[in-house]
Amino acid sequence: MKKIFSKKIFSIVIILFANTVFANIPDIVAIVNDRPITKYDFETRKKLLAVLNNMDVSNPNINHSLTAATINMLIEEELLLQHANDVGMKIKDEQIKYAINSIEQQNNMPNGAMIAHLKNQGVTIESFKKQITGELIKYNIINSLSNSITVAPSEIDVAIINTFNSDFLIQAWIFTAKEQGNDSYAQMQTLRKNVTNCDKVNPTLYEDFADAVKFDGRLKELHANTESIIHDTNVDDRSSIYQEDGKLKMVLLCKKDANVSPENLDKLKTFLSHKKMSQKATKLFKDLKNKANIKIMFTKY
Repeated sequence: MKKIFSKKIFSIVIILFANTVFANIPDIVAIVNDRPITKYDFETRKKLLAVLNNMDVSNPNINHSLTAATINMLIEEELLLQHANDVGMKIKDEQIKYAINSIEQQNNMPNGAMIAHLKNQGVTIESFKKQITGELIKYNIINSLSNSITVAPSEIDVAIINTFNSDFLIQAWIFTAKEQGNDSYAQMQTLRKNVTNCDKVNPTLYEDFADAVKFDGRLKELHANTESIIHDTNVDDRSSIYQEDGKLKMVLLCKKDANVSPENLDKLKTFLSHKKMSQKATKLFKDLKNKANIKIMFTKY
């Protein structure tokens, strides 16, 4: 009887201890704009991330990092869900199924294998679908920004030089004032307003106060100041009045062709557009977080 009684006492102690540990984990792990993230949300998502990334949560450092990553992901996800609700964005079940099928195809898995694998690993499928929903919302937000994205010609020029180390074939009228001073500057400003067409540069517009050269060659052949000015000037436009070697100058740019294939140029434009969309989306997500009322209820799991 004593042994049986001892075993019962021992069992009660274990149960009480387990309940104490369990109680240290709050039922609500975070609140985002009055919307709770529950312990269930946290535990199921943490399990999902551990399985998807093949992480050993018995390692304290890995477990700590995974906890932080899980909380951050759930907070971001809740912010995205709230934003989607505010703007009337809805994610349909068909979109979620398509996204899962795409993941399966990318990993050479048969249809339905992803869900089956996660179930075998004890993962809650609801949490997986909620994560997919958050990613789809993020994708839709980024795509919605595309209409407001423009890539300036000067940005393309800089990218061409940085990416391909390429030069430009230039045609331009380069005007140089014969004198210095305020009068010469005013005359150059008047000239800037009057020359608008590369094929119709009349000497009477400038010969009394400036010299003109029609340059046809590579950009790198020009003086560094003029090279920089041309980088910032669009084709069929005039530059600002600038100084070079103590003389006032102005450029009318007629042609600026990059020595880059059309295919590579299209790829570069697409890259720059996507980069600007990503930067704009990052700012939007950051603003959502900064404006939100977020309270994390615990710091260690």
